Amino acid sequence: MHGQANIVNQLTRLYQAVVPNRIRKGLHNRWYVRHSQRWEQIKGTSGSVIHRLGIGSRMKLYGDSRLCEMIYFGYFEMDTRLFFEAFLRPEDVFLDIGANVGLFTLCAAKTVGRNGHVYAFEPCSQTFSRLQENVLLNALQNVKCHQIALGSENGTADLTIAGDGYDAWNSLGKPYMGGTARQEKVRTLTLDTFVQDKKLVGKITAMKIDVEGWESHVLAGAETLLSRPDAPLLCVEFTEKAAANAGSSCTDLYRMLESFGYELFELPDGNGNLVPFPLRTPFPDVNLIATKDKAMVRQRLLG
Repeated sequence: MHGQANIVNQLTRLYQAVVPNRIRKGLHNRWYVRHSQRWEQIKGTSGSVIHRLGIGSRMKLYGDSRLCEMIYFGYFEMDTRLFFEAFLRPEDVFLDIGANVGLFTLCAAKTVGRNGHVYAFEPCSQTFSRLQENVLLNALQNVKCHQIALGSENGTADLTIAGDGYDAWNSLGKPYMGGTARQEKVRTLTLDTFVQDKKLVGKITAMKIDVEGWESHVLAGAETLLSRPDAPLLCVEFTEKAAANAGSSCTDLYRMLESFGYELFELPDGNGNLVPFPLRTPFPDVNLIATKDKAMVRQRLLG
């Protein structure tokens, strides 16, 4: 994976050196117009397009999803994607908690390789079907999809489905974007239960947790796993409005991670530098890295 990235960087530099800037600009503008026109044909409908990711994967993206639109135009959480592409290694185990249509699932699956494993969790029935479509589209044998909402209890709960294309903001709390379109009964499970059932204790390398305010509930159901000295690296979304709608706060989430022995950092720069992220008020909307072994993280990023 890293060799592929180096080749892409070399070709990019060669392209920039050989092709004059005015020609490059013209080519880019024409490509962007065609790219935009393609999306406009399906925007606001249940139609779809096949989109190529930079990692060699393909994604089926839907015109009725604002998240899909952001992925299509290439600006959705690129810094987080680049972090995992640099951090993960072949044979790693990755958990995508709040997978939606599978962006991070696909990225991780390519990076960990056929001997690695990715477990993707998405409770919404329609979104889960789309996640499965993208896994099948790429013929991924190292991905297991689970239509489960991870939380603090085993049972069922009401998932609120957001309207107006805000499917990525569905929540077990109250969505802060898109209002309420409907509710759907979903199965809930603690991460500790899942890890025990799948015999994954001590084997998980990293997890991405993006569950629209329900993050602290996911952590509460993973106390045994996250209290271990070999607990996995986490990338956690902090969004104050979403947390408040789920009866929590970013401060609560931050302190819970600290109680498990984690240190929190900004997403590393290209040199692998980990900058501590102290608790602050007001708390910004941000993705943070939580780890118990920052030396290991830096070693992986620089390796």
